[in-house]
Amino acid sequence: MATPAILALLALAAPARSVTFDESLDLARGAPAVAGARAAAETHRRVAGSASALTANPTVTVLAGEARDEAAGKTRTTAEATLLQGWNLSGLGGDRRATLRAEGAVLAAEARAAALSHRLAAAQAWLELWAAQQSLSDSLQEHDIAKEFAARMARAAGAEAFTRAEAADAAGYAAEAHVAAIAAEGEVADRGFLLAVSMGLPAPEPLGASGPLPAPPLPARTGWEALLQAAERLPAVAARRLASDAERSRAVEARAGRGWTLATGVKAMRDGADVRGVQGVVELGLPLFDRGEREAAAPAAASVRAAGEHREAAAGAATELARALHEVEHTREVADATEKELLPAAAENARLREASMRAGETTVLEVLVARRAWAAARARHTRSLAAHAWARVKVWLLLADLESGGRS
Repeated sequence: MATPAILALLALAAPARSVTFDESLDLARGAPAVAGARAAAETHRRVAGSASALTANPTVTVLAGEARDEAAGKTRTTAEATLLQGWNLSGLGGDRRATLRAEGAVLAAEARAAALSHRLAAAQAWLELWAAQQSLSDSLQEHDIAKEFAARMARAAGAEAFTRAEAADAAGYAAEAHVAAIAAEGEVADRGFLLAVSMGLPAPEPLGASGPLPAPPLPARTGWEALLQAAERLPAVAARRLASDAERSRAVEARAGRGWTLATGVKAMRDGADVRGVQGVVELGLPLFDRGEREAAAPAAASVRAAGEHREAAAGAATELARALHEVEHTREVADATEKELLPAAAENARLREASMRAGETTVLEVLVARRAWAAARARHTRSLAAHAWARVKVWLLLADLESGGRS
């Protein structure tokens, strides 16, 4: 049971603002970088939607001047006006629309990747903060107990029931517990700031983690193989594949821009006061020399490079998901072992050592060693619970993104 001193210290260490696990995920979803990525995809979609189907603008050419008619002995005014509209015969319009669609798909995948990355970071930061808070509470309680024990030993040494060296051992352990409590308080503050960073929030003071540990559902082991095969649909991986497609579309568009062209129009003429005329104009552009190689070279190379990056990212994603699934089982085994074996054994050892000390059968140093072991066991158990929760949450968030296509 917490003493008034412990409660006072906990009150001083209490954060100005605490968030639950679900709140941290919601706040991460609205982080500025995530909102910016979504806005970028929406802006591209809106601007691309207003693109014209025509790939060339009309041109107007006007020629005006004067001509001297020596035979008539007078000057006459001449003028020509030509209106032309160009047409691409190599499919530039369709290629341009395909490129716009591919670019939009890349931006959408990058927005998904940003959202998933922030949710994962916020989840991990919240769980690490939760573990740090539990360790702080335990450290403060251990410090309070150690101080009380040191005071009793000092009184006992004064009455010559124990030696002064044993009293010094107890005082040293109390000092050690105090240092551990200060360090734990510093870790809580640091983790609180990191949680704010992961959610993209300004935080003049560290945040706190409130509420229980999350325990999301997990897939049956029989379905793991199918999940690994679907790992390439994760947004960061899909973005590399889509980037390769977009670069390939840019290369095709660049070549089409230097392909066959046709210009049609009308030409109006005037020569003096009496001569007027209208002509039709047809121009045909032949891609004999410049076929867009210069413009297509860079995106073509980038497409090949992005394709290689996609294959590597797909393999890495499958491996990382397999590792995450393994971590779920491994961390559960560690948490179970610390709860059912390590903690009871350490607690019983500390209890028996103290009982033996009171009976004069055990030294104070042996009691302190047992208490250190018990404190370490409690800290390890706390960390194991957080590690198992993080393993479950990581798999849950990855699979949720796969199932929803990034809509969550």
